Amino acid sequence: MFTSSVHRCTALFAGAAVTAAVLTGCADSGTARTSAEPSTPATTTESVETSRSTETPKPTGAPVGTATMEVRGGTGPVTIRYSINGGAEQVETAETLPWTKDYPVYDRLTSYVIVEGTPVCAIIMDGNRLVDLGTDVNATCSFAYWG
Repeated sequence: MFTSSVHRCTALFAGAAVTAAVLTGCADSGTARTSAEPSTPATTTESVETSRSTETPKPTGAPVGTATMEVRGGTGPVTIRYSINGGAEQVETAETLPWTKDYPVYDRLTSYVIVEGTPVCAIIMDGNRLVDLGTDVNATCSFAYWG
């Protein structure tokens, strides 16, 4: 996950009767601005565009393998939520255990399974490589291949 921190220097101008500008976070010590005349409000517009894609990621290229989501243990029917290759979350209710779901694995796309209650979840790649195991209450397993 990429996190970026942006430091901004902002000036706050209160109204025409205010004679001093208060600079937050960017004034040198010993530098104070005052004026005997009323200041006029300044308008500064800063536009910050944020882009969040709501599109479902699409697999590209050939699959890099096959994985199986598994849910075992527990008693009674359970609710299972899962997403395959970054797709929309699916919900299956009143599922009896054991439960499995096979799916193709694509590079850099995350898949997950969440089970409510006390069952155990696992994701196994190519039939023999355990890539995640969840044993807590309301267990969650997730996996993304980065080749």
